[in-house]
Amino acid sequence: MNGIIENLNIDEYNCSLYLPPDYNKNNANYPVVYVNGGSNIEEIISSIEPHFNIDCNSFILLNIESKDWNKDFSPWPAPALGKNMDAFSGNASEYLNVLFNIIKPFMDKNYKTKADSENTILIGYSLAGLATLYSLYKFEIFGKIGCLSGSLWYDNWIEFITSNSPPNSKAKVYLSLGNNEERSRNKRMSIVGDNTRKTYDILSEQLTSKENVLLEWNNGGHFTEITQRFIKGLLWLMHL
Repeated sequence: MNGIIENLNIDEYNCSLYLPPDYNKNNANYPVVYVNGGSNIEEIISSIEPHFNIDCNSFILLNIESKDWNKDFSPWPAPALGKNMDAFSGNASEYLNVLFNIIKPFMDKNYKTKADSENTILIGYSLAGLATLYSLYKFEIFGKIGCLSGSLWYDNWIEFITSNSPPNSKAKVYLSLGNNEERSRNKRMSIVGDNTRKTYDILSEQLTSKENVLLEWNNGGHFTEITQRFIKGLLWLMHL
């Protein structure tokens, strides 16, 4: 990896900031990828950097850690998935408001960003992927969305997207899922495959073009090759 990673704290959220290799060598502004929930960004970036300015735009990346996924990434309250597990409190709107009103303005003020929706990317995995896709229906500014192995089994998810429309119909959306994820023994989670397919079909109608949404299937279950799934999603979203 040739870029720079530094640690930040923004509104009590611990973040890792990645700046591309040429960031301090020119006056150019860059797209910003916001990662919900945190991930292994060094490994992800190391695989993506060789693609910069060849088949992928270079970008700034902000990795936002969450202390409580069930709080920050659940769109509305829902029961726990099992015994000795926490219920979902449904505070994703609150988290996304912090992202929109505090974190993004901080980035646009202090770094060389392209602040428009086409260059504002939000991506997340699992429940963080659900919150990422939920943002599509709440904010126009997130013009590129990555929902990786998203928790689209979530109670009343299909009803929500059926009765709402994205304010930015020109957005690009990348969906992915492991081909074993719908084999879950948990009855609620086992509908994730059907719900992901339905979400793709609904988005294909809601967005300007069917080419704006992609559903990619990966081998394995929910915890298989997570880094590779991030890489594939980012390369599609940031393709030149």
